[in-house]
Amino acid sequence: MRTVSLRLDDASEATLEHLCQTLGLSQTDVLKAGLALLQHQRQSPAALAESLGLVGCFSGNEQARGHSALLKQKLKRQHRGQQQQSAL
Repeated sequence: MRTVSLRLDDASEATLEHLCQTLGLSQTDVLKAGLALLQHQRQSPAALAESLGLVGCFSGNEQARGHSALLKQKLKRQHRGQQQQSAL
């Protein structure tokens, strides 16, 4: 096993300390969990667009006119949903 040294700014150090105290984990365990989470969540741009519902939003030969307005509406709905979930 290898030892790695890294530099953290004050805010990152405080976040790491808070996570360790909150979760009851060592710094090593918190950092390993963060790495695993990042690797698991990594998505290609195409996969991300699909997960956001941006792929296949037009049917048939429909032109992409107004696509920016449709995209803004969809993102606003998602944002409202996230705000409602965080309020609970």
